[in-house]
Amino acid sequence: LLRGTLNAIIRKNYVRYTYTSKCVWKALFEADIDEDNPSNVIAIYSNSRIPKLNRDCGKAKQEDNWNKEHVWAKSHGFPSKNDFAHSDLHNLVAADKSVNGKRDTRDFKKGGTATIYEDDCDGCKQVGDNVTDEQYSFEPPDDAKGQVARIMFYMYTRYNGTGNNENDTTELDLVDRKTESSDGKGEFGYLPDLLKWHCKHSVTPRERRRNDIIQSWQGNRNPFVDRPEYVEKIWGDRYPSIFEDCNNTIPPIDPPTTPTPPTTPPATPPGAQVWINEFHYDNAGRDEDEFVEIGCNSAVDVSNYKIFLYGKDGAMSIDRNGMTKIKILQGQCTPDKFVFQDYGGVDNNLANSGPRGIALTDASGKLLDFISYEGTVVASNGPAAGSSSIDVGVSQNSSTRRDQSIQLVNKVGATTT
Repeated sequence: LLRGTLNAIIRKNYVRYTYTSKCVWKALFEADIDEDNPSNVIAIYSNSRIPKLNRDCGKAKQEDNWNKEHVWAKSHGFPSKNDFAHSDLHNLVAADKSVNGKRDTRDFKKGGTATIYEDDCDGCKQVGDNVTDEQYSFEPPDDAKGQVARIMFYMYTRYNGTGNNENDTTELDLVDRKTESSDGKGEFGYLPDLLKWHCKHSVTPRERRRNDIIQSWQGNRNPFVDRPEYVEKIWGDRYPSIFEDCNNTIPPIDPPTTPTPPTTPPATPPGAQVWINEFHYDNAGRDEDEFVEIGCNSAVDVSNYKIFLYGKDGAMSIDRNGMTKIKILQGQCTPDKFVFQDYGGVDNNLANSGPRGIALTDASGKLLDFISYEGTVVASNGPAAGSSSIDVGVSQNSSTRRDQSIQLVNKVGATTT
C-alpha cells in the first residue's frame, strides 16, 4: 500500500530527459560535484575526484574518465533508451569508468574478493567472473552502501508497473537471489543485503543535497532519503530481524515543504523577461542532443510555460500520432540557471531544412518569443497565429558538431558556440 502511495507522489511533476541529452550531463555535474573543488565530480564507489570535463566519450584510452552509472543496471528491466527508467536522474550517478565496467550488471551483495579493484576502488569486492557463474555480485565500499540501497528502493517504488505513457517499463522488483539481465524481468538482488546497508549507513548530507538538486531538474524526490523509516514500513514484516537495531540508527528526516501550486499562473516579476536563448537542431551523422534553452534576466517561475514548434507552412508541428508538439516547462529560471528542454526522440525532434519556428508562451498563454532558423515563418495557427518569426540568421547543417549550438548573445544577436 505504501509503495503505491509513494509511487503516485514521485510520479507527479516528473520531467523526463533523454539519456543522451546535455541536460543529463549538466544535472550530474551539479548533483555529484566536489564541493571542495567545483571543477571535479565525485565518483560513486571509488570516491575519486575526477575533472568534470573528463567525460567518457566511448574511447578505449579513457579509463580514468567518468561516465554515467545506472545503479539499477539498465539491462535489468529497461534496456531501451525509450524507457523512462533508462534516464531517471536518481538512478544515474557519476562513476569512474574502469570501476563501472568491472561492476558490470552484478547484483548487490556482501562478500567477494578485492583483487581486481586494488588500483581503483578501495573497499570494492566482487564474486564471480562471468554472468553465468552461480553468484555474480558486487559489494561497494561502506561510504556508498547506504546511497546505493536507497537508490534501489527508489527505483523499486517509482517503477511499479503503472503505465501512464512510460513505454511500459517493466515492473521492477527486489529479490533475495541471483538475477539475470537476459530473462526479460526487472529483478535485482539481494534485498536483505540492501536493507542491512540502509540500516547501518545513515542518510548523509551529501545525499540530501543530491536529492534537492535532482528535484530541481527532474521534479521529484527520493522519498527514502527524506523519510528513511519508510523502508521498514515496506519491508519490516518480511525481515523483522534486520530492523531490530535499525530504528535508533536512522531517525526520520522531514523533507523540504513544497508549496501548494497556485490556482492562477504566478505573476511575472516587474521588469522580468523570459526568452528563447539557445538551441541545437542539426549535426554531422545522426542528430543528437537536440534541445531548447530558455533564458531570463531575473528569477521567474516558468511552470506551465510552453514551447511550440512551427513548420515551413506556418502551422504548428505535429508528431506521427497527429499530436501537436508542445513542451510544458516546470520549475524556476534564474540568471545563473536557465531552463533546458530536451528534444530527443523521433517524435519530439527539432526538424532540419527550414524555415522552422520556435514559439514560447507564458503560463497564461501570452506569446513571449517567436524565433526561426533558415528563414522566416508566418504562423497560421496556435499562440503565434498572425505573427512573423524573427530569423536568428544562423543555421546548422550536416557538418555541424554535436556539441555546437545556436545561442543568443547579449539578447541582441545569435551566434554558433
